[in-house]
Amino acid sequence: MEKDQHHESGENISQTGADNKFGKYKFLWEEYKYRHELCWKLIIQITIAVVIILIIPYAKTDIAKSLGNWIVTLPIVAIILLIFSYARLSRELDILHKIRTTYRELQTLLYGIKYCRKNDTFSYHVKLYLIGLIFISIVDANAIIVIWLPKLTLQ
Repeated sequence: MEKDQHHESGENISQTGADNKFGKYKFLWEEYKYRHELCWKLIIQITIAVVIILIIPYAKTDIAKSLGNWIVTLPIVAIILLIFSYARLSRELDILHKIRTTYRELQTLLYGIKYCRKNDTFSYHVKLYLIGLIFISIVDANAIIVIWLPKLTLQ
């Protein structure tokens, strides 16, 4: 029996296995970069949108006066946007976590790089950040109801 096995193309199977691992490594790296950049892009876009929505009553008082009682809908829109974003971003963070875990396992296998699983807190911190933005939006809605609306009705 032949000791060295060969692939149909004539390549040594052990060489093909190494190429396959490197191909997986490269694919996972590209996917990891894409997902990581996508998550950061979404975080930044969500933050900018929410901040703009929340500062309108304070930065553009003429808009606040023209909207009257409807001004309270701005923070409500921000809250709805954040809840939707939280759900959508949670799915992306879950995918990123799976890819990151697989990528790091492959790094350990190929290069001996070991990671502490407990230090992987990116998803937790992003979710905590979005919850913080929801809380700020709720505080803003209350400030508009308690401070802005009474002032608008007096004028």
